[in-house]
Amino acid sequence: MTISDIIGLKISKIRYSYELDNESEMQTFNSYIKFSNGSIIFFPSSPDDSINLVDYYNNHKTCQFIKAKRYGLASRVSFKNKKIIDIHFRYLDNEYIESSSAILELENGVFLTENNYSPFGLTDIRLLILNREQFESLAGDGIKIKSLKHVE
Repeated sequence: MTISDIIGLKISKIRYSYELDNESEMQTFNSYIKFSNGSIIFFPSSPDDSINLVDYYNNHKTCQFIKAKRYGLASRVSFKNKKIIDIHFRYLDNEYIESSSAILELENGVFLTENNYSPFGLTDIRLLILNREQFESLAGDGIKIKSLKHVE
């Protein structure tokens, strides 16, 4: 299953893991998406359509999906059983920003993305649940948001 294959799939659950490396004071955050067809992937981070997301998850997971932490009910309502209708990525000077995650557009008008890593205390790392206005504010200062469906 590649990045373009997840367009049209329904999200069943999203869980997460959080780690703080006390030596480097770096914090990492990873979301795991389970689809209604049973497939599990990491939250996408690249527009590269040659990567098998299920294989990548199976080969790099640090936590079993069942043991990962659950989001609260208010968050789950935003994405549970919602179909992904598009996937967006951030670009600067026409180059994909590798340190950013995909932005999933859901059928209910919600956008999901995540902040994955940061020095402790500097940035809030977590799943971001955005409305259209918040999504559009991610662009600016030379940053453009491009749809996977409409890549130039």
